[in-house]
Amino acid sequence: MSAPGRADGRSGDRPRPHQPQHAAEGATWPELVGLFARLGVVAFGGPVAHIAMMDREVVERRRWVDRQHFLDLMAATNLLPGPNSTQMTMHVGYVQKGDRGLLAAGAAFILPAALVTLGLSWAWVRFRDLPVVDAAFAGIQPVVVAIILTAILTLAPRAADDLRTRAILAGSLVASLVGVDELLVLAVGALLGWLVHRSWRRLRDGLRALRRAAPDGRGAAALLLVGLAPWTLGAAARAPTGDVERLSQLWWWFLRFGLTLFGSGYLLVAYLQTSLVDELGLLTTAQLLEAIVIGEMTPGPLFTTSTAVGYFLGGGTGAVVATVAIFLPSFPLAMLLGRIMPRLSRSTVARQVLRGLGAAVVGVMAAVAWTIGTRVVTDVPSGLIVLVALAVLRFTRLGPIALVPAGAMVGWLLNLGP
Repeated sequence: MSAPGRADGRSGDRPRPHQPQHAAEGATWPELVGLFARLGVVAFGGPVAHIAMMDREVVERRRWVDRQHFLDLMAATNLLPGPNSTQMTMHVGYVQKGDRGLLAAGAAFILPAALVTLGLSWAWVRFRDLPVVDAAFAGIQPVVVAIILTAILTLAPRAADDLRTRAILAGSLVASLVGVDELLVLAVGALLGWLVHRSWRRLRDGLRALRRAAPDGRGAAALLLVGLAPWTLGAAARAPTGDVERLSQLWWWFLRFGLTLFGSGYLLVAYLQTSLVDELGLLTTAQLLEAIVIGEMTPGPLFTTSTAVGYFLGGGTGAVVATVAIFLPSFPLAMLLGRIMPRLSRSTVARQVLRGLGAAVVGVMAAVAWTIGTRVVTDVPSGLIVLVALAVLRFTRLGPIALVPAGAMVGWLLNLGP
């Protein structure tokens, strides 16, 4: 038996997590930043795939967050605006290192994707045809399907561990497949999680407990100011290049997107069409479609589509302004949730709501996996890639970070070979 404080042969002097009740292992700063920077480079496939990769790397392999807390966080982030997968990286950073870990993990995940998007935006303006990228993604996409399926197979038994939560999961899956809005599906799942377990009196008592758990007005205001101050001061400085009025428009529009965009990152497309295309006329529909293509081609959160839009409208400075503005609200919101989450988990009502919400989230993930799978698996080679990648993920210790480049190589061989 290993000595106390040791796990998997690791030394007993490893750092303790910030919230040790939610983590079996502590991470060093280089490990924390390095992992999320790598994920920011290889995390293709949207938020479902990102969370699947995080589950594999953070929960299973490194034990930086226990699975139940990971599920609770996954459900709770659906109650907040902003990119869910990015907020999950922030919460892992908070469990490990507190506020500084939250900022470091979030920035490490966002920055690589934003830089890749910026580079592709520059190339896209000059070179519209990129066949090598299409070939690589033909191999990456089936791997992403396998990653999503692996996460669902891992998360489902814990998220739906009794008849009631299994019914919520199945109902959420069916509702999502028939086209019910995912926000409504998640809201109904949360409501059912409470209804099948608790009474109105317990709900009232739980809400009172949550109100007592929340920071007071001064604490919340101070937290918000701390989160906003560095970015706001930077934005107030005179822009080195570009039209100041245009940059100001970008800042306020994307800040509003970040504050109000709930649910899927694809809702950003509707926001951009309504505001920047129809209302302001800053973009044409053709330019918007090009920005979406670039966002789909790059790793990390789909919100980095804002980087491409910013580049189209204001060059490099516009890309920075749009990216910072849309991701900014997630940091103080994640800090607030990190403080409330331990008390939320002790609230009976919150626990039951999160149980229902967690089952609904997995149901929505399964529906997404089905939709993506039917579009990606269109021939025998893509089907074989899915099966091989799924077998590797289920029966070996090889992770998604290694499989994504392997999928790209297979795609090149199949589509660019002689």
